[in-house]
Amino acid sequence: MYPAINAWAFPEGMPPSEQIAAAASAGFAGIELVVSDEGPFRFDTSPRECMALLEQAEDRGIRICGLASAMFWKINYGSPDEAVRRRAGELTLRALDRAAELEAGAILVVPAVPCMYNEYRMQVGYADALQRTYEALCSLRHEAEARKVTIAIENVWNRFLLSPVEFADLIDRVDSPSVGAYLDVGNVVAFGFPEDWVATLGARIKRVHAKDYDASKPGLAGFCPLGEGSVAWPKVTAALRRIGYAGPLTFEGGGELEDVHRRLLRILS
Repeated sequence: MYPAINAWAFPEGMPPSEQIAAAASAGFAGIELVVSDEGPFRFDTSPRECMALLEQAEDRGIRICGLASAMFWKINYGSPDEAVRRRAGELTLRALDRAAELEAGAILVVPAVPCMYNEYRMQVGYADALQRTYEALCSLRHEAEARKVTIAIENVWNRFLLSPVEFADLIDRVDSPSVGAYLDVGNVVAFGFPEDWVATLGARIKRVHAKDYDASKPGLAGFCPLGEGSVAWPKVTAALRRIGYAGPLTFEGGGELEDVHRRLLRILS
């Protein structure tokens, strides 16, 4: 495993070239870029621009280890609107193309949102969301395989995939080496134990977000600096090593870069 950082840690609007430079200077071995319809890195960013970013990263000794996007919160496979579901598939294909050009290896996808994390209003029924997610992943798996990029489904606060058993079953039913889990450690704490999720998901885990969470402070207030929350990091990293995970441990959040890097190294030691 190696320390990496997600681009949301940087000021909004910072060009990805500057993000790469800052991450490398702070000592990170990997960076996860963020893609959107608008902003410094877009779904329609040209292959030439991607090649330039890849070359810059290689020159600085840092890997582009993935692509993330917040757009899947609103445009996702589980939507009751067929046009939205179709758009989610199109965004996935574009993200897969950009990831392939960057040799990033994986894209982060929020597959369905039965309910927003800050609301108590159902947008879609759970069973429908699960079936639509399964169907979308089955239709997209061959595109991901052809590009040698993994569609990594993240556990987020969307009232969906609340159990690692259910999560593992979905991935197994899709049955593709290019569809896996993006485990967000901090997101698990409110309703489970990260080390248990690691043991259950096993080799299905393709990427890991390193966040900490203080279970004594419900809601968004619970997220806290790495090593200061309820996550039993020695158990989590030991479980990751047992399943043979050797990918990035990617911090997602704010804070001073050098401090975040030191905390990641402490977790990994």
